[in-house]
Amino acid sequence: MTDNFVEFAKSQMGAVEKLLKGLPGIKGYIDKELRRDADKRVREAIAASLEQSKAALTAAQNALLKSGGLAKMADVNEVIVALQTLADRIKTASYGYAGLFDPVRIKEEQLDALVRFDRSLAQKIGALNEQIAALAQAVKDRGDIGPALDKLKETIAELSALFSKRSQAIETPGLLDDPNFAPSVDTGSEAPDASSSSLTEG
Repeated sequence: MTDNFVEFAKSQMGAVEKLLKGLPGIKGYIDKELRRDADKRVREAIAASLEQSKAALTAAQNALLKSGGLAKMADVNEVIVALQTLADRIKTASYGYAGLFDPVRIKEEQLDALVRFDRSLAQKIGALNEQIAALAQAVKDRGDIGPALDKLKETIAELSALFSKRSQAIETPGLLDDPNFAPSVDTGSEAPDASSSSLTEG
């Protein structure tokens, strides 16, 4: 059995850094006219990362089949379908003109909270890719892939719930006034300027 599928899975573990660097940050969301485009770019980037994760998992599934692991094929396929469903949901999300895309004034703290959602999704995909690499290694070693599958299902569910909360925040920005609504992550240089409480849209 070729080990290429293991290396492919491991190669996705570093993809989160590229994804994080490509996120727009607060500056990408400040201009109301560009906010919708920034959201679309974020969603497309996250969906593309999930597609790559799915490709790595599919390669591991093919290797599993070749090694005689037919009994676990349905379980792996369930995870693959869940990944594809989530990627499609994120890519095609539509919010109309309500919420974040329409307000005359938007608080910078709210934009910072939205950025935390973006970064948290990217970081969670990093964890997902590590789990896929662990599953691929288990397939190569002909070990028990059950625990790896359980972790993958849990992480996909967490990603789905996180994206649902992000969608709620876009539709109802006031939710972001609650400091506990958005996940706590390091936003680096994108931290909000405490001297500015709101941004005026023209």
